[in-house]
Amino acid sequence: MKCRIAKMALLDTAIAHYLEKRPLLRFMSLFDDNEPYPLLDVVELLSERIKGQEAEFKKLPSEGLEWAIAKNKNQLAKLFKAYKNELTQWEAPQ
Repeated sequence: MKCRIAKMALLDTAIAHYLEKRPLLRFMSLFDDNEPYPLLDVVELLSERIKGQEAEFKKLPSEGLEWAIAKNKNQLAKLFKAYKNELTQWEAPQ
C-alpha cells in the first residue's frame, strides 16, 4: 500500500466518504496530486486500527475505548458490505 501514513491520517475522512456511498476518494500525496484511496485500503486500515484498540483494551480497559471499538466494528461491517457490493457490480454479465 502506497502512502500508508497519509492514508492513516485521512482514515476518518475516508470512512465518512465511503459510508455516504461516494465514488473513489482521491487525495494529494507526495507521489501524486491525485492519489487514489480505494475502499479496500480503508477496510484494511480500519481492521488494523481495531486490532490495535483491542490490544490496548486488554492492557488497560476503559469505557471510551470499548465504545470506540464498537463504533469502528460497526463502521467496518458497513464498509465491508459496501466493498462486497462494489465487487458484485463489476462482475461480467453472463
